[in-house]
Amino acid sequence: MKIKDFLFNPVQVNCFVLWDDTKECIIIDPACYYDNEFKVLEKFITENSLIPKLAVATHFHFDHVMGAAKVCSHYNIPLAGHSRYVFMWEIGMFEQSMTFGFRMQEPPEPKILLEHGSIVNFGSTSLSVIHCPGHSPCGIALYNKESNSLFPGDILFNSSIGRTDLPGGDHEQLISGIKKNLLTLPDDTVVYPGHNESTTIESEKKGNPFFTF
Repeated sequence: MKIKDFLFNPVQVNCFVLWDDTKECIIIDPACYYDNEFKVLEKFITENSLIPKLAVATHFHFDHVMGAAKVCSHYNIPLAGHSRYVFMWEIGMFEQSMTFGFRMQEPPEPKILLEHGSIVNFGSTSLSVIHCPGHSPCGIALYNKESNSLFPGDILFNSSIGRTDLPGGDHEQLISGIKKNLLTLPDDTVVYPGHNESTTIESEKKGNPFFTF
C-alpha cells in the first residue's frame, strides 16, 4: 500500500490518498476547501492513473469533510463513515462552520455505514475499522496490518489526543478507547493523524503525556 499526504484548508487537515498496485485508491478525509486544493488532489490522481473507489471520513467535524461533496461528485464515488454520523447533522455542525468564517458545501450523508470491525477494501488492500469515540461520537481509525499503518483522524496525535470539549465529546471515553484499541497495536505501527506530523504507537506509549504505563 502506498500513501500520499496532502495538507488542506486553513485548519491544516491531513488528507490521505491510499492506493496499491491495482491503481484503485481511497481518499481519507477529503478536506480540500479551496478550488486550487481540489486541483492539486485531482492532478495527483490523474498523473498516477489512480482509480478512486471511495472517500472515507474519520469523523464529521467540518474541517475534515470540506471537500467531500466535490470529491464524491467529481469521481462519482460514495462517502463512508461511522453510523453515528447523524449526530453531526442533528446539531447543525456544518452551519457552525460559518461561525469560523467558512462557507462550505455540506457533505453528502455517507452511503456506506461503518462499524467497529468493518473492513474497507480497495484493490487488493484491506483496512480494519476501529470505532473510538470521545473526540466525536462517529470517530474511527483505519488500520492496515500489512503496512503497519494507522489513520486515526483526530483521535490520537503526536504527543496529544483529540479535543473533547466539542459537542459529543467525552474525555474518559476517548482515553479508554485509545488505550484499549490503539495503543495495543504493534509498537512499530506508524500513526498518520488528522493534523500535524506522523508518529508511532511506541512513541505515544512512551511519550504521550495523556498516558501512563
